[in-house]
Amino acid sequence: MDFFEYASIAMNFTNSDWVPFLVGGLCFAIVFVFEAIALFVIASREGYKNKWMAFVPFLNTYYIGVCAHKNSFYNLDTKKLGIAAAVFEFVLFSLWVVFFVAQSLILNSGIAPTITTGWLGLESYFYQLDSVPSNLRWAAWMYNYMSEYILSVLGLLFLLLRVSLLISFYQTYACRRYVLFTITSILFPIQGILFFVVRNNKGVNYREFLRAEQARQYRMYQQYYQQNNINVNPYDGNAYNNPPQNGGTAHNSAPDDPFGGLGGTNGTGGNISPFDDFDKN
Repeated sequence: MDFFEYASIAMNFTNSDWVPFLVGGLCFAIVFVFEAIALFVIASREGYKNKWMAFVPFLNTYYIGVCAHKNSFYNLDTKKLGIAAAVFEFVLFSLWVVFFVAQSLILNSGIAPTITTGWLGLESYFYQLDSVPSNLRWAAWMYNYMSEYILSVLGLLFLLLRVSLLISFYQTYACRRYVLFTITSILFPIQGILFFVVRNNKGVNYREFLRAEQARQYRMYQQYYQQNNINVNPYDGNAYNNPPQNGGTAHNSAPDDPFGGLGGTNGTGGNISPFDDFDKN
């Protein structure tokens, strides 16, 4: 679908009917070659079969799922996601081709459209079927409804499949930056170039990578505390890691009697009860 994104960008700089598609096709071919080479290199290193699929449009979308199978998306097999994404991509491409053919026929027929003003003052062009020649009514219907309704819904579903597929792929080959790479691939038509950037990275399971990172950080903290003689056990010593008081030790010294200051001693060395005055008759 990047082909139509390139073509749409080119339409902003020319009024020609064929130049945008020529530019879109050229840009798509360049990025597609980068993506195909990247998938082929990954498949060769990981030992995946049918590497030729990387060079076939639509099939290479399925092959992204093959290369990303080490990481499932919410327990969904990436190969199945790849098949679904490839089917949606093929259907969308076919419908876009039909839409542009219908648009070209309508615009070149000289039929005046009905201009309507919608939300925020945006204008839209609508061709009344009763004023369109019978041989072009299908084209008018395609122009009026295909882009705004059918292609929008299918495009949204394809976007969800593509996002899930890219998340699994980048978690496998760019696990530290998979969010950034996924967002960039969705916002800009440079997915193939990003694939080429990560082609030499070894595929990993993202969950195993996280566990290894946690273990590595734990070992690093342990080494740091051992090298600096830092005691992090709150029960090795007193509870607040303070030095012992009254010349005692942290393990053996008994706590001071909180009532030791009450009362005194009598002449025989015994303790004087603080409640003696209450015992007198």
